[in-house]
Amino acid sequence: MTFFKVKKTLLLIIGFIVTIFIGFIVWKGIGLSYRQKDLPPGGSVYNSVNIKIAGTEIPVFLALSEEEKRLGLSGRKSLPDNQGMLFVFDTKSYQTFWMKDMLIPIDIIWISDDIIVDISKNVPNPVPGTVQAQLPLYSSSKPANYVLEVNAGFSDKYSIKIGDKVDLSEI
Repeated sequence: MTFFKVKKTLLLIIGFIVTIFIGFIVWKGIGLSYRQKDLPPGGSVYNSVNIKIAGTEIPVFLALSEEEKRLGLSGRKSLPDNQGMLFVFDTKSYQTFWMKDMLIPIDIIWISDDIIVDISKNVPNPVPGTVQAQLPLYSSSKPANYVLEVNAGFSDKYSIKIGDKVDLSEI
């Protein structure tokens, strides 16, 4: 009779360990695939909306918190052609960005209310190993309260230019 008690206890312990192990694997697997597919790196859950510029609809991740703004698209190996990240600021000012940990070149589109006021085209990603103090800074030439990051060449491909109106109605 004690043999069956020991066997039952042993099976319960093994079952518990297997359940924990499978749960951990599923949790890590889902987290990684979700983050890689739908989110910029960093683990933050970004809100997503659509904006429209010059007749082109662009799905964008919203960078609202300071942490989301700090991370931006850094660490991302690619960005779908028609997507971007929109940084939302409470007030208009001369915004300054850098390319820390960026792996892809981008266009930076500076927006004041709903008008494009500047475009920094084909901003290169830094050479790996560039020290932080040597990273170039990119600033708007006019105050902006929105900054859109998209793939390099996006502005030219879709004929986006300074003065274009931006539909931000979903924000």
